[in-house]
Amino acid sequence: METLTFREPRTVALALLVLIAAGLSSLLSIGRQEDPTITNLFATVTTVYPGADPARVEALVTAELEEELRESAEVSEVLSTSSTGISVVQIELLETLADNRIEQVWSELRDAVDDAARNFPPGVRTPEFSTDGAGTYTAIVSLGAQHTGVPMTITARYAEDLADDLRNVGGTKLVDTFGIPEEEVLVAVDPTRAAALGLTADQISAAITSADAKVQAGRLRGTSTDILLSVDGEISALERLSQVILREDATGRATRLGDIAEITRGPRLPQAELAIDNGQDAVLVAARLSAGLQVHVWMQAIRS
Repeated sequence: METLTFREPRTVALALLVLIAAGLSSLLSIGRQEDPTITNLFATVTTVYPGADPARVEALVTAELEEELRESAEVSEVLSTSSTGISVVQIELLETLADNRIEQVWSELRDAVDDAARNFPPGVRTPEFSTDGAGTYTAIVSLGAQHTGVPMTITARYAEDLADDLRNVGGTKLVDTFGIPEEEVLVAVDPTRAAALGLTADQISAAITSADAKVQAGRLRGTSTDILLSVDGEISALERLSQVILREDATGRATRLGDIAEITRGPRLPQAELAIDNGQDAVLVAARLSAGLQVHVWMQAIRS
C-alpha cells in the first residue's frame, strides 16, 4: 500500500498544484472567438477599364493578369470574367498550402498583379486586390446624426477618425467603413453669363485646372542642395476657387469664376454606396478580431 502518494505527499501535492496552475493559465489565455477562423484561399482582382468592350478588356487586361498569376506554383485555379469596362479575376490557392505560407503567397501575388499592371494600356485603373472576403466582422459601429439637416460628410469624418482609433487597438486585424459619401466641389456655371462672355465649359475647366497648382514648378540644384519649387496657389477653400480668373480685358478688368458660377461643396450624387440604420442614413465602421485572441477582452478595448 506504500504508493508514491503516501511516500512523497509533498512532491505529489506540488505536482498537482503545478498541473492545476498550468490548466488555469491555459484556460484564461486560450483564444475565444464568436466565429471560427476561416483559412482564406480565395482572392479577387478587379480592374476597371472605362469604355473598353469585353474583347479589349480580355486581351489587354485579363490576359496579362492571368499570365502573371499562373506562374505561381501555389495557385490552384484562376477564373476570369471580362465585361464592358471591367475585368474580374478570381484566384484559388492549393488546399495543401500551409497556413503560415498563405499571407506570404498573397503578398507575392500582389507583386505579380503590379507587374502585370505595367503592361496595361493608358486609361486602365489600378487593379484592386481583395483577400478579405472570408470571415465575419466582430464589431460593427453605426454612426448617424441625431438631428435632421446634418450633412453626412461631417458624420463620415467622425467615422474615419473612429476607424483610425480602432486600427490602433491591439488585436484588430482590419477595419472597413461603409456608406461614406465621396465629397466633391460642384461648380454650377450660369450658361447665359458664360455665353455672353464667350466662355465654354472646357475653357472654364482648363482655367480651374491651371489655377490649382499641385505639381512642382521647378527644381533648384546646387553643390549641396536639391530643393523643389512650387507655386503657392493650390486651391484649398471655396473662396479661393471663386477668385479664379477666367478672363481679363485690356483695361485690367477681370472676370472671376464666382461672377458666373455658384460654387458648393457636398456629397457626390448619386452616391456609390449607402448604409441605412433604422431607416436613417448612417456610416458603418466594421472591425475584425485577429485569430487566436479573446473576443471579450478585445471588445472591452473597442467599447472604451
